[in-house]
Amino acid sequence: MAAMTGFQRFQTKYVGRTGAPVGVLMAVDHLRRTGRLLEKEITCYAVANAWFQENLPNPPFYADGNSIGAITWFRESADSMTARLDPLLAILDAKKVAWERLSTSDPGRIVYQDLWQVGVLPAFREPMTPLPYPGKLGANDWFTVRKSYL
Repeated sequence: MAAMTGFQRFQTKYVGRTGAPVGVLMAVDHLRRTGRLLEKEITCYAVANAWFQENLPNPPFYADGNSIGAITWFRESADSMTARLDPLLAILDAKKVAWERLSTSDPGRIVYQDLWQVGVLPAFREPMTPLPYPGKLGANDWFTVRKSYL
C-alpha cells in the first residue's frame, strides 16, 4: 500500500514574486487583471473566491501582503476544498495556462497550519518569470471589484 504524501498544491508553470510557481486562485486573478476573462469567467472566479474566503482560514502572513513569501499547500485530506478548484482549473485550461497538481510529504518549512492547509516557506526560490501570455497586470483591486459580481 502506498504511503500518503500529506500535501497537495495546484499551481501554474510560471513563477511569481514569492519565488514559487503561482497558485490557481492567483493565476485566475492574473488573467482577470490582464483583461483576459469573459464576464461569466469573472463571475465564476468571484463565486469560487468568495467560497474560499468564507470556508478556508486566511493565513496571517497575508495580512501584510505576504512579506515572508509563504505559499500554501492543501492537506491531502482536504478533498472537499480542492474539488472547489475545478471551475478555476477549467478557466486556466480554456486560456491555455499550464498548471499541475503536486503531492509531497515535505512542502517546506511550515509557518502556519489549520485543518485544511499549511503555509510554508519553500525550500528554494526561483527567479520570477513573465506571465505565460502577453499583457501587464492591472491594479490589484479584486476585493473591490468582487462585490459587483456577487
